[in-house]
Amino acid sequence: MGLYDYTFYDLINRNAVMHGDRMCWQEIDDGRTLTFAEYKTRVDLLATGLRQAGIDKGDRIGVLGKNSLEFFLVYGAAAALGAIVLPINWRLSADEVCYNLNDCQPKILFADAEYQEMMDGKRAALPSIAAVYNLKGDLGNAGKFAALLDVADAFAPVEVASTDGFVIIHTAAVAGRL
Repeated sequence: MGLYDYTFYDLINRNAVMHGDRMCWQEIDDGRTLTFAEYKTRVDLLATGLRQAGIDKGDRIGVLGKNSLEFFLVYGAAAALGAIVLPINWRLSADEVCYNLNDCQPKILFADAEYQEMMDGKRAALPSIAAVYNLKGDLGNAGKFAALLDVADAFAPVEVASTDGFVIIHTAAVAGRL
């Protein structure tokens, strides 16, 4: 790995080694915390769970939610797999969310509970999405986030370069369209 070939997952690995027992994340609303070592462990578990759910290098993962530990874990797991995160602005209308999702064609979608009803009503209009997972809790037709962390296999690293895609962020443009 050269100076210019350093990925987000490389940063996760480095921080787990250099700062393992230091706090990496503190959730303001519920007080949950993770150390850098715990974050890497959970990222690897989620990456393994996502791989078992059919996510591979280059696949896109939609996220419709506010900042949370789970959102942060999805970013790390995507980086580990070489997948591409598609964060969706939670302030958009249902039609604008559908436009962004159809434009980028994610295989899987993570959504906060407060957006589940909206997404359940739009599933037929989102053919690329094979599964929807609730970022927190258990609600509606969504799968449980925790189930993706409940894996027995160890994470098998994927070769990812700094030039590989990692995040697609839609800008507002006009009416949510480019």
